Amino acid sequence: MITPSQTLLIHGWGANHHIFDLLQAYLPAPWQQNWYTPDLPGHGCAPFNGNFSIDSIADQLAAQLMAPAHLLGWSLGGMVALTLAARYPEKVATLCLTASLVRLLADSDYPQGLKRTSLNIMADKFREDYPKYMQQFLQLQMLYADTSAQASVNSLIPAICQYGPPAALNAALHALEQADLRPLLSSINCPVLLVYGDRDAITPPRMGEYIHQRLPQSEWCLLPQAAHTPFLSHPDQFARALCQFWERHT
Repeated sequence: MITPSQTLLIHGWGANHHIFDLLQAYLPAPWQQNWYTPDLPGHGCAPFNGNFSIDSIADQLAAQLMAPAHLLGWSLGGMVALTLAARYPEKVATLCLTASLVRLLADSDYPQGLKRTSLNIMADKFREDYPKYMQQFLQLQMLYADTSAQASVNSLIPAICQYGPPAALNAALHALEQADLRPLLSSINCPVLLVYGDRDAITPPRMGEYIHQRLPQSEWCLLPQAAHTPFLSHPDQFARALCQFWERHT
């Protein structure tokens, strides 16, 4: 079971828990304790039964929380974290969403979404050669990072890719494309930190601004020259903002 002072980090589509390895090293020692980074179903070493449900994943994670925890969700993982916070407010101390969203695709009442998505193409490439295309994806997110951050991310590739392409690529992508979490925002009462990169083309800042405008208690952090993985490209700035947020609400 997760301990009372647990920090729960939830990765995004196509990745696994190793995506947070670099961030952990940038946090002060006290925040590195009770660090829990599960793999989403069909990602990393987690089994997959053919069903990928954001609600079910949130329920499963909430069942392991014995006391309010600090949640951090990246991209699709942010949707899981937001769902958990809405359904189980008593189990969430704070919520950090980074490069995340409440809806992926645009429609008439949600112009903030994407008009189309290239994630289906990415899924095909991941299945074809997961190490190659995961490396390309991460390197694209690091175009504006310094050389030390780029080198650190390159060192993560073997750990991230050791399990091969996630079994749940298609199912998780379908869940991502179908999800609409806008109705949940009115149920979020905990402190919220929103961290986005101004160069992010997958979850552009406007998606975070939509959330920020509807959560009066939320705090906004836009990192210049960061893309879809701000905790990798700008780990020092990201960790500083995160720790200051946690300390204000602990």
